[in-house]
Parts: sequence; C-alpha cells; structure tokens
Amino acid sequence: MGIIHSLSPDLINQIAAGEVIESTHSILKELIENSIDAGAKKIEIATESAGLSRILVSDDGHGIEKDDLPLAIKRYATSKIQNFFDLEHLFTFGFRGEALASIASVSRLVIESGTEGNRMANRVVVEEGKIVSEEEIPFFQGTKIEIKDLFYNTPVRRKFLKTESGEEKKNRSRVQTMALGEPSVGFRYVQNGKEVFHVQAEEPLERVLSIYGENLRDHLLPVHSSRNGMTLRGFISHPDFYKSSRTGQFFFVNNRSVELKFSAQILKRCYGELLPSGAFPYAFLFFDLPREFVDVNVHPQKKEVRFLSEETITGMLFQGITDVLRTSTPVEFLEMRRRLSMPIPYDNTGDKSQFGGGGFGFGNGNFAEGGNRQVEGSPLLGPSSIEGRAGFSLEGIGAGTNLHLLGDHPTKHNLFVPKKHYGVIFETFILAEAEDGLYIIDQHTAHERIRYEEVLRDLKSKAYKSQSLLTPIRLELTKEEAEEMVLLKDRFSELGITLEPFSGGTILIREVPSYIDPGKETETILDLWERFKSKDPEEKELYDEMAKCVACRSAIKKGDQVSDPIIGELLQRLSYCENPSLCPHGRPTLIKLTRKDLETMFHRI
Repeated sequence: MGIIHSLSPDLINQIAAGEVIESTHSILKELIENSIDAGAKKIEIATESAGLSRILVSDDGHGIEKDDLPLAIKRYATSKIQNFFDLEHLFTFGFRGEALASIASVSRLVIESGTEGNRMANRVVVEEGKIVSEEEIPFFQGTKIEIKDLFYNTPVRRKFLKTESGEEKKNRSRVQTMALGEPSVGFRYVQNGKEVFHVQAEEPLERVLSIYGENLRDHLLPVHSSRNGMTLRGFISHPDFYKSSRTGQFFFVNNRSVELKFSAQILKRCYGELLPSGAFPYAFLFFDLPREFVDVNVHPQKKEVRFLSEETITGMLFQGITDVLRTSTPVEFLEMRRRLSMPIPYDNTGDKSQFGGGGFGFGNGNFAEGGNRQVEGSPLLGPSSIEGRAGFSLEGIGAGTNLHLLGDHPTKHNLFVPKKHYGVIFETFILAEAEDGLYIIDQHTAHERIRYEEVLRDLKSKAYKSQSLLTPIRLELTKEEAEEMVLLKDRFSELGITLEPFSGGTILIREVPSYIDPGKETETILDLWERFKSKDPEEKELYDEMAKCVACRSAIKKGDQVSDPIIGELLQRLSYCENPSLCPHGRPTLIKLTRKDLETMFHRI
C-alpha cells in the first residue's frame, strides 16, 4: 500500500493559514485590502485582546452579492482574476483567493454584506471553514467581517505570538501604514473600546502629518520624478531631521506597502555625509508603475515584489532623491545652524604665528579670566583673511562651553597641538600643521567630539541651567507615542527637560537645558526618545546618550562653509579634548602625517 495520500481540504486551509496569516496584523491587512478593492471610502476597524478575541472590519464599499457569499470563503475563489492576462495586469490588492478561506479555518467568522439595488443585506456564519447558518438582515451598503476566537482550534499557533501589548502595537502600525498608502480613504481604529486612530480622506502630505505628527511639516522635502511612464512621488526629510532607526521609512508600489531590499542602501548613498553616523532619514515614497512592470505574486503575504527592470527602479529612486537634496540643502545648511560657541579671546601680547597667503595662527594660549572679553586685534575676532570665502558669522554662534571652563589649568592634548592651518579641502577636511606633523581633520567629526565632551561635562557636573520657555514647544505624536513618552518623563527630567501631556498625542516641552542649541530642541528630544525606546540607560549611559544626541544635531556638516576664525576656534577646542582622535561614535577625527612619512613618500630618506 502506498504512503502518499491527498490532504483534506480543512488541513490544506490550515496550512495556507500558516503562510498567509502571520499574526493578527496579517488578518487586518487582508481584510483592509479587500475593503479598498471594494471601493470603500471609509473603513472602520476594531480589535479586542490584540485581535485574538475579536476583529471587526467594516466598510462602505460595493459589498458582496448573496450568491457570492458562500464562494467568498472557498479557497482559490475570487472575483479579481479570471485568466493569466489578469494575473499579469493586476490592479487590486487581494487576488489569490486564500485569505478568507484561511481565516475561516482557524476562527469563528461572520460576514455581513449589502449591495446596491437590494432591499435586504445578508449574513453568513462560518466555523472551521464551513457555513453553519445563512440569513437576511436589515439593509446597509458595504461589508462587515467579524472574526472571533482566532486560533481556537490551533492553540500551538497562539504560543508563537508576541505579548498582547506587542501584538496591539503591530496592529496599530499595520493600520497606519495602510492608511498612509490610501490618503483618499478615511480610517478609524478602535482597540479594546478605545479609539486610537482616526483620519478623514485628505491630501498625501496631510495624511503623513496626521499619522506621524506635525513635527514633520517643516522638515519634509517633496520628491517627484518620472521616466518611461513610471512615476516616483512622495516626501523625504531634510538632512537635519532624522531618526536613529529605519522605522520612519515607507515604500509603496501602486499604493501597496512593500519591502524594497535596495532602499536602505540607496537612501544612505543619496544622503551620504549629510547625515551623521547611525542616522536614518524619513521617507514616504510611492512608485506608480505599469501593472505589467511589477510582479506582486512572489510572496504569500505580498510583502515583496519583483520588477521587470530593477535597475530602472533604483535609478529613478536615486535620481529623485539626489535631485531634491542637491537643490534644497546648500542654502538651508548655511542658514540653519548656530553651531560653535562665541570664540575665546586671548591676550594679543604673546607671540602669534601668522602665515602668508590666508593662513591662520594661534596665540600662546593666555586666555582672559572671564573668557568673554574681546581683545582688540585678536585674529579670532577678525574677518576671514581669505578674500571671497563665505563663512559663519561670529556673532551669537550658539551654545557651548568656553575654553576657560575646561578646568583650572587647561592644557592642550599632547597628541594634537596645532600651530596653524591652511583652510579646507573638499568642503570637509581641514589641513593643519603642528610641531609633529601635518594633520587632516574632518570638520564634522571634530566638532562632534568637541560638543560631546562639552555637554557630557555639563551633565556630569550639573553645570547647565534649565530654561523655562515662554511659549512651550509642541510635539505632535500619535496617542500611543505620547503615552510612551510621558512614561519616560522622569528620565527626561534628569537631563533638564520638563514635559507634560496636553491633549491627544500632543506633548508640551516646558523647560529645556542650556546645552541644547536654540532651534534644535524638537529634533534633539525626539532623537533622544528614539534611543530610549531600545533601552533604559543607567545615569552614566543616560548622559552619554544625551551628549551624543546634542553633538550629532549641532555639529558642522560636510559642505558647511566655515571661515578661518571659526576653523581656528574649532582646532583650539579640539586640542583641549580628552580624546581628540575619535568622534563619540568611534570614527576618526584626524589623520597625522609626520615629517618622516612625507620624506619617505618623496624618497628623501
């Protein structure tokens, strides 16, 4: 007797359920996609116990005819494709005919639906994949699908789910992502009887802001490019506004949320050194492609897609992003920052090593007692000696620690004692000479190190002051995010930040510490909060994280045009750092070529 046999329909459906239904958020995805395909303009979702007890999805779409209701729960039964041509020219989200059959096999399912032109709507009740009752009900337009006791007959599946709170968070994220892809559709989501998400039909930008907060409004750059009948549209964030994770990046193909394996690399390449290490920009990008150009049938849950020409898509993405960054960042970069402290005047009676051709020399390090007295003739306070070079204004250049606060007896670091510098090359690297060799200094990582040590020193010594704001800063978050941030209120308070809930997803910042640069409060606090999400740091780590946040946000970037006086101030400060060789993230700040190195290169020895 042979050992191969056909599986029962029930077992086949349960196996399919394992492929299609990853968790409760997978069910929400399938049902919401069906509602969108049905032409719904409003979709309401409700879940209880993360969806394990109950899921309800209702819409105002065109509904399901009475005769089609029994077929809707059969495997491979669908109204969306009839032949191979349809499969290659899909314009709907759901089409494989597995979702309802799979869901029905592991739950108790009720479908109610009404279609235009009928006096009554219809209701079917399904258990273990079989219809147990059918009846007519009062008319309404659209479809309601209710799922109860999910996985009641496959208890082992429940063991692999996350905690209830974890599943609820994934459900919210799923609904928000789908709402992001369909701004013309209204969404309302209720969890355990509490409304957590509600948006009306709106424009794409407003939908992004409705979901991810008004904080983004002034930091988003529109993206739009087209080629060969294909379009890329959406928004990316300005290089000055970013997260410490990729959770703010979303990609859609024909409004379908997908995972693009090449997206992270392309974004990183486009932004390059406009972003500090470990920073990730926001991205809300939509590809509108011909149906035959994309295959969405390569993954059971349709997370991934395949393109007829991946090179075309990557090229369009790269071009669209680089175009907007190239046209929008330079002017803003020169205007938006106040990065260094007021330059430190020093007694001009000592020797100064000036050099010709536009160089800049350092004094003998005799600093005034107060650290803020302007000395006539001090080269730090004079204009740039290189004519025509654009540079930073020395007037009111932001928060920081004066050199005289570095200690009672500040001494320069033995590894880096610059004598004079020769300007900047490639808009990034400072060339400086010291007694022991030629130094090449990265202006960004060097300034990061300076600001990091300044802020860390202030935090450890409690040398900063918290400043009450006449007008509180508003952080517009989702309700869930606001609740999570309020739970960390004491942690923020330890850093001099006072916050309080206001209403809905709004948080008010009442006080900020003096070490945060003016105008950078929102970005710095949100960045710090992102870091808090991944861990609950001890005091030492807490200070370290805050110092890194401030350093990243306030440091000079590649491409910033810096005047000679500011370069001089930067090198002075770097020479007093405890570790001038590395930025807070471990990247080098400088490279040294000794006289011997140079002589060896030129075969002099």
